[in-house]
Amino acid sequence: MNLRALFLGAALALAASQASAGTLRCSFTEPFFTVEFDSATGIVMYTSPDESDPETGQIKPRIMAEGARVRHVDGPQRDTQLVLEMPPEKAGGAWTTIVAISVNGQGSDGMSDMVFPFEGVSSGRVGGCETGKLPAYETYEVFEDIGVVDFP
Repeated sequence: MNLRALFLGAALALAASQASAGTLRCSFTEPFFTVEFDSATGIVMYTSPDESDPETGQIKPRIMAEGARVRHVDGPQRDTQLVLEMPPEKAGGAWTTIVAISVNGQGSDGMSDMVFPFEGVSSGRVGGCETGKLPAYETYEVFEDIGVVDFP
């Protein structure tokens, strides 16, 4: 069984289990930003080095949406598709996609060797998404853990 199949199986098992509060974190580059969703509160936070407190210079996360949701999307895609959506009252009368998510085991933040269980697209940027139960991982660490030798 390859790693992709393992992570897809784990993702499907999570989807089949009873829903509980969790977080979704998506990282993007060029420009660098992070979108974080807390399913318990429905709050979506946006963090970018381009947004900092003018007095302290510290990066200042901002609330992007309240009352947000993640929804499964049907379609012809091979991978399971989800969307993180902003509610109608915050987005001009209709649910609006913040991040489109593919459950494909091939997400990337574009700057590290981390492999993310989900691939996210936000504002035309492709990134990697993870959850507390399905975190990103480094391939060489997984291979080392199972005893692979001579990994390039």
